[in-house]
Amino acid sequence: MTWVWATILVMPLLAIGVDWVAQLRVSLRSLRRRPAGLVSLIPVDGRLLETDFTLVVPIYGSIRYLENVEWLDQYRSHVLFVTTGSETDAFYEDLYAVADDHGFRVFVGGEALNQEPAGKRETGGTKRDTIVRQAHQVIDTEYVVCIDADTTTEKPVDQLVGAFAASNIDLGSVPLTVANRTSVLGRLQAIEYAMAMRLRRIMPWLISGGCHVARREHHARLMNQHSLFFQGNDVELGLLAIENGMRVGHLDFEVPTNVPDTVRGWWRQRLAWSGGEFRINVVNIRLAARHPFLFFYGLVVVLLLTPVRWLSIATSGWILVAVYAVYVLAVYAVTRALREPLVLLYPLYALVYTVVLLPLGGMSYAGQAIRSRNAGVIGRRGRRAVPGTAHRAELAAHAA
Repeated sequence: MTWVWATILVMPLLAIGVDWVAQLRVSLRSLRRRPAGLVSLIPVDGRLLETDFTLVVPIYGSIRYLENVEWLDQYRSHVLFVTTGSETDAFYEDLYAVADDHGFRVFVGGEALNQEPAGKRETGGTKRDTIVRQAHQVIDTEYVVCIDADTTTEKPVDQLVGAFAASNIDLGSVPLTVANRTSVLGRLQAIEYAMAMRLRRIMPWLISGGCHVARREHHARLMNQHSLFFQGNDVELGLLAIENGMRVGHLDFEVPTNVPDTVRGWWRQRLAWSGGEFRINVVNIRLAARHPFLFFYGLVVVLLLTPVRWLSIATSGWILVAVYAVYVLAVYAVTRALREPLVLLYPLYALVYTVVLLPLGGMSYAGQAIRSRNAGVIGRRGRRAVPGTAHRAELAAHAA
């Protein structure tokens, strides 16, 4: 079973070799004399600024999910709240009050289908991507920055968009970092994010839903092709960009975001994520030829080898100690800048996710697909966008 344990180390060892792999890929492209569709890492140093952008902030369900208002205040006229036409009167009143106080704009889309009960955070459905698609009816800037309602940036967004514009790419990913690192669970997720975001240097199309930047016309085109399936929606955006021949890059612009800090919240989120991974790796397996590593790891190593991994854990004995030691060293090598002693616990954290939660992905996906009446097949046109309305935040205008 030694080879099985070797596959478990694929991700941390690849994270160590990211820079080498990226350089090798660039060298091979130069030999072929072909233009690169992927840009490994784009520096953002503040010398280039761009102000022709719209900050698109999806918000629905409950106003308490809007956690970055003070940060958004510096961008005022650039901010566009997007929401559904199915929210409560109290929600609209609160949202318009916030927007009016800060000079933000609001876009109200069509009524949402299969919505969660009021006040409950959604982990599935088609709400988010439907209203983002609809919002393009009123976006007229050259660039679009989609950012979650609990996410901020440490550097000005003008710098991010400036570097993006100068790089001549069409869609850009950014590295997310964990903002709330006071709990053990938050600190473990900080390690996880550091590992995952490093891989964006060689696979920038693994777009982060928390924040990404795009040229408006390309973003509108991609959203029009999007399946609207929530889990895996960010990766789908990147996969669609590649399928459309767009240039995708990764920008060196860290974006802090909040993560679940309770076991219940983490479990609910990760169970939903497992459904998204099942959708990408199994339902959309036809894309495997174009992205062999993603599907080999996600489908073969993570999903199909789950029973063998369980058996290995039960029978491998002392080899577990060796694998644990190598895993810790590999993770430390990638995340040493965090100076996080909980790296010693991280292999156990990763083990719970891969041997317990990910195998439940098929069940999670099925539930999401049934509730949203959407199979999440990439490349097939999603639901037609229902026209919405946009206006400056006067509640009277909304009521009218």
